[in-house]
Amino acid sequence: MRRALLTTFVLVAAICGCKRGAGDGAAADSAAATPEAAASKDEAAGGDKENAEAAGGEGEGEKRPAREQVASVNAARVARGELVVSVVAEGTLRARRSTQVRVEVAGRIDRLAVQEGQTVRKGDPIVVLDGREYRIAMEEARARYLKALGVIAVEEDSVIGSSDPEAFEREIAALDKLEKEGKLSREERRAREIELGVLALREGTYRRELVEARSGLSQARADEERARLNLDRATIRAPFNGVVAELKLTEGQLLSLGEVVCTLVDNVDLEAELGVLESDVGGLAVGRPTLLMVPALDETLRVKVDVINPSIDSQSRTCRVLVRVRNADAHLQPGMFVRAAIAGRIYANKLLVPKEAILTRDGRPLLFKVENDQAKWVYVQIGLQNDQFVEIENVLQGGPLDEGTLVVVSDHLTLSHDAKVKVKRVVDMTVAWSTSAEE
Repeated sequence: MRRALLTTFVLVAAICGCKRGAGDGAAADSAAATPEAAASKDEAAGGDKENAEAAGGEGEGEKRPAREQVASVNAARVARGELVVSVVAEGTLRARRSTQVRVEVAGRIDRLAVQEGQTVRKGDPIVVLDGREYRIAMEEARARYLKALGVIAVEEDSVIGSSDPEAFEREIAALDKLEKEGKLSREERRAREIELGVLALREGTYRRELVEARSGLSQARADEERARLNLDRATIRAPFNGVVAELKLTEGQLLSLGEVVCTLVDNVDLEAELGVLESDVGGLAVGRPTLLMVPALDETLRVKVDVINPSIDSQSRTCRVLVRVRNADAHLQPGMFVRAAIAGRIYANKLLVPKEAILTRDGRPLLFKVENDQAKWVYVQIGLQNDQFVEIENVLQGGPLDEGTLVVVSDHLTLSHDAKVKVKRVVDMTVAWSTSAEE
């Protein structure tokens, strides 16, 4: 009886639970069918979608395109002209004129007219010697000269000649001609000349000269000229414009004949002596433009080749080449080291690009030309080149490459074909020197 009641209770409980579950499901379905419930569900779904996009980037919708990079580059224009292959040589500056000024007459120094390092002009006094002795000698010679004139004045009638001196000179010239032609021997010619001279003296041709010699007039005149010359040499003067160096004298010092007074250096007209290898001499010519670099002053001068030595030094196998430099402001010093780039062999009518424009990819030379704000690769065959330019012999792929076309010369190591570029500056293809450069 008790077991039957328990069984009945369990069955009733099970039936009531089933009815309650069915009611809850129907209620849920009914709530989902209302508009408010649908909107709430959509908002929840939208929120989940936004959270998913925030967590994982873009959603499943359309992706935005990335912004294209633009490279800023420098460019230069393709040009057609001369390609000059330079010859490099080294040397030193030296003065074109430098000499040791020496004493021409002995004497004691009366005055030093200059100091060491002073600039002088041609004819300026450097050292003045005591010239009293030479002045006295000149006055003595002058007195003898006047005395001889008096003797001649007394013998005036015997001074007048009677024959033509020019006729005697013509006869001597005729003898010279006969000797050169081999019609007279040297001994015969001298004998004939003596005969003609004696005859001319008898006829009075050189009577005046004989009287002057006999009276001492000729000797007195020569002595006076010599004394005047010595007096002038007592003032030692600059033989040319320059700077006084190695002047180590003092006033009162006695100088002997030929002694060195100082060294005079022309520091305005300089020249660079360069040693050019014999293999490079064939491309040189006088007048070729030259860049002369002075490392000590960090300066480059534009000059020209003035002298090419016709011989090669057997030891160094170099040729001596001189280029002259005008040093008007005296900032260059003789002895300075210089390096020169001389215009050597010249090749005309070449298509040229700057050396910086050439790249090598997969062992092939190429460059980038600028076309419609894009970099276009051009594979080329290169020819001659110097320090600045490369000759384009042929365009292999990506042409044409015409004169005036812009080519990229910077920031192009990572450029690709059709890459967007912006030219920030067009580089001027200035030739460092040309065959028309002026000194």
